[in-house]
Amino acid sequence: MATWEELTVDIVNGVRLDPRNVRLDIPDGVPESDIVQDLFTNEKALNLVEGITKVGLLTHEVPIVVERDGTLVVVEGNRRVAALKAIQNPYLAPDHQARISKLAQSIESRDELRQITVKKAPTQDDADQLIAALHTGNQRVAWSPARQAAFFQAQLDGGKTAEQLVAQYPTIDVRKFITRSKILGLFRGVSFADPSLRDYVNRRRFPVSTLARLYENDKFLQLAGIEIDSGTGNVELRSSRVLFERLATKIVSDIRDGAINTRVLNRTSGERYVAYMDELRDLLNEYEDSTADHSASHESSSSNAGSAGSNHKEGGPNGEHRDGDQTSSDTESDAGSDKAKPFPRKRNYLNTDNLTVPTTFPASIHEIVKELSAINIQRFPNATLDLLRTFLEKTIKAHAEVLGEDIKKGSNEQGFVYLSNCLVWLEEHFKTTGQTAFIQPVQKIRGGRYGFVGSKAHLDATNHNHHIFATPDDVRECWATIEGVMKAVLKP
Repeated sequence: MATWEELTVDIVNGVRLDPRNVRLDIPDGVPESDIVQDLFTNEKALNLVEGITKVGLLTHEVPIVVERDGTLVVVEGNRRVAALKAIQNPYLAPDHQARISKLAQSIESRDELRQITVKKAPTQDDADQLIAALHTGNQRVAWSPARQAAFFQAQLDGGKTAEQLVAQYPTIDVRKFITRSKILGLFRGVSFADPSLRDYVNRRRFPVSTLARLYENDKFLQLAGIEIDSGTGNVELRSSRVLFERLATKIVSDIRDGAINTRVLNRTSGERYVAYMDELRDLLNEYEDSTADHSASHESSSSNAGSAGSNHKEGGPNGEHRDGDQTSSDTESDAGSDKAKPFPRKRNYLNTDNLTVPTTFPASIHEIVKELSAINIQRFPNATLDLLRTFLEKTIKAHAEVLGEDIKKGSNEQGFVYLSNCLVWLEEHFKTTGQTAFIQPVQKIRGGRYGFVGSKAHLDATNHNHHIFATPDDVRECWATIEGVMKAVLKP
């Protein structure tokens, strides 16, 4: 094991504060006096001066130093060393000079504080391991989440790979911190139209814990087009940069305005969490639609061709919107809005969180569930209801196939298997397997009177009768009817 040498050093000339300290958000190479001033302004170093005045210098924690270019640099204990330097020279912290001078005068052994004991780490890596254990483990109050991420990001910036960090810190979940740092990097790299949002997301105490409630949810990652490498924690943005920036602008704005926090996003299955995810989907869908509308308009109007791309604003040409319940001003004000938007009363998307498609089911069922989760039923009720009918029939067929049963044997019409045949088979299946609670729901779907929107008759009518159309409430009611049955069918 490498030796940690114990040294006695002169606090004024023998050691220097570390400009690379991740606690500090200052450029590398700044004068030491600026570091002292920063620690007094932002890290409460004055409290240490007061403590030393009252009880003396506690020596249970020894500053850690490393040698860089022949100079001993403090890598752990910068606040304490800054306080001791200021006691010897209060002018190092001009904004606090008067108070430091007054406190220092009350210290009888002021000169004795000039010599302190430090421990010299054999290497920077050895020092980093100790620092990580102190500030990202449970041995003391941890750094803020953003500071924890900054610690590992600094090492990545220094040339180490994620794999090296994972190996170097076997007792720490380094991947989590790398992911946090990379996600923060994505959000801090956004070109916010509102400069105050950039300042906010770059703040040292930006509430990254709220952001984590989103990016720790796979469905959010899918929506945002973010991919996380499970082996290293590295993050890659696979979606359009424009779409992501629009999404990030809303999220940062909502965090700043208090529309979302860790309580609002407490559970991914919570009502407000689900509603917020719907808002994000709406935001992206509206942008994509407005872009598509703009492109269509652009192609059909050659006279406007020369002006395209010069001053295009999101929200569609001439500020028009296809969605009747969304105004142009609403869309444009999503970014940097000063007032939190209320959560919608009715969901615009089907909540498929309770459904898990087994891996034994064909890929088509997985894809249908994804589409059902993404369709805005307020805007596309007919498409959604039509897909629900498809989902119902194909999922029952897949379920029978996985069980090794052939629906044709029990019920078919001239070799074809229709939805009605599937429902008959499913009812008998539930009876045979003792799943009695689901028998009546299937009977309700099979035998529902005309007008009952969750019935087969209504699904068929919407699918075949050119005089019948679906409404968003029809979709919601149909989903409420079949969701439980589908959950039972998809249960592994």
